[in-house]
Amino acid sequence: MIRRNMPLPDPELRAILRAADDIIAEGGRTLLSKILKGSKERQLLELGLDRNPSYGFYKDLSLEQIMEKVDHMIRTDFLKTEKSGKLPMIVYTTRGWAVERERRAEEFLEEWNRWLENNISPISMEYLKERNRGMIFLFLYKILCSGNKKYVPYLTLWERIEFKKVRVEIRNVIEALKRRVELDDSAWERLERERAETLIIRSRDPILMVCQQCDDLFLFDETNPEYYTSEGLRFPEKCRNCSGG
Repeated sequence: MIRRNMPLPDPELRAILRAADDIIAEGGRTLLSKILKGSKERQLLELGLDRNPSYGFYKDLSLEQIMEKVDHMIRTDFLKTEKSGKLPMIVYTTRGWAVERERRAEEFLEEWNRWLENNISPISMEYLKERNRGMIFLFLYKILCSGNKKYVPYLTLWERIEFKKVRVEIRNVIEALKRRVELDDSAWERLERERAETLIIRSRDPILMVCQQCDDLFLFDETNPEYYTSEGLRFPEKCRNCSGG
């Protein structure tokens, strides 16, 4: 059921989704809240959850206040709970995973940028193998959109160890980056749009949104590259009729 509550502000929304990533289908609302609180509980530390990027994000809030924010994420269709045995575990909704998938792809890109700035040559790209295909393709799309050949050496290393389908797309991105200087802006934009059709994968289940103007449900087209901004995935607030699109 789609709830009509407004989502939390973007920084909070993304922090909660990132905190949930390490415990999806393995932990519940309380554990998620403790990660966000920055709990020093032994079990949490033994699981290494203090290394989560969102650990302590809500350190100044009470556990009850954090739990309410987690529940709000459930009400607004970014998270849900599913029973595992007798216990309800936190999992992503399709909408929540769309946001988190984009964020994880951005984290990979930020990591590569740090390596390049510090002249680090990764020993292996195995850590990217067998990742979620949609997330990996979105990572490749972000690299493509940079138009920067600096990523080619890393892409070449990655290409050597990947499965065929991903390897083909890595090669396509490499070739596109090498051609960037030959293409004018218009031709490059066309190429980006063409690659977006392949690299931005639609989720298995549709993402339904509630128009903030007319309250009607509408389908969010997550394959539209215009929604992928430098600040992350942006959901439209209005349906096409109300936005004049």
